[in-house]
Amino acid sequence: MSKILDAILCKGLPLRDIKNANRVNLLALLWAGTLAVTSLSREYTWHNTMIFISIIFTLHTAIGVLMVFSFRKFLKELDELERKIQLDALALSVGITIISFSSSSILSMVGIIEKLDQSSLIMLMAATYMIGTVAGRIKYR
Repeated sequence: MSKILDAILCKGLPLRDIKNANRVNLLALLWAGTLAVTSLSREYTWHNTMIFISIIFTLHTAIGVLMVFSFRKFLKELDELERKIQLDALALSVGITIISFSSSSILSMVGIIEKLDQSSLIMLMAATYMIGTVAGRIKYR
């Protein structure tokens, strides 16, 4: 259990890497927050105003771009082992998401299940990335 907690809490990583990871995580939370605000705002009339749509679209996109550049910086500054762990986790995440989407598309086309929404795929991708990162840290550290 302590190995799992150490992996989640980034024990053994240099302070620079933890700082970069925290920046990426904060931007990811803000990005998800803007998406949640948009989804929740459907209940209110201001959701359909062009000003709101323009502001939330611009904010969401800008935070997403900042998140991508922060993640790139994070990856570039990691040591070789942690970079391998991160890239393996990304490969797992993308692979599972593609397989899940394509498989669910087949089942959806024949009417066995409802079509998956985008938020489910984003959550699946995030969850498999986190699991892959923790598993890699446990395996290699």
